Amino acid sequence: MQKKCSRCGNDMEIVLRNVVYKKRVKIMNVPVHVCVDDCCAHSQVVDVIKDDLKSLMEELGQHPQRQAIEFEELSELSNLLVLIANEKADSSVREVLGERVNELLDLFLLAQSLGDQKWMLELRERLTKIMV
Repeated sequence: MQKKCSRCGNDMEIVLRNVVYKKRVKIMNVPVHVCVDDCCAHSQVVDVIKDDLKSLMEELGQHPQRQAIEFEELSELSNLLVLIANEKADSSVREVLGERVNELLDLFLLAQSLGDQKWMLELRERLTKIMV
């Protein structure tokens, strides 16, 4: 997910930021690319999660009630980044990713045994997003 800044050409890093929607909804832990150049400081939402964020905003509507939403509950990438940020220094990104993939596969097997097609589709989409 390396990206160059479209304004100055420097590298961008991924950070978790809060996004405010319609001055009423605080969406926490949204993955955002931020330019490493302090003079530029350009930022943009990570492409992979744009559709998830857009869907959330459409669901909230034009006049949402005041609330705070943890985006990691809706976005697998955000969830992984929060898990990595909260892990101890002895865990690698690869280990955290592997653990999450195993959790999702276990849940998929459970959904399959229950015959829950909707849940299986949701889990398949989550797995696809983190395996890209």
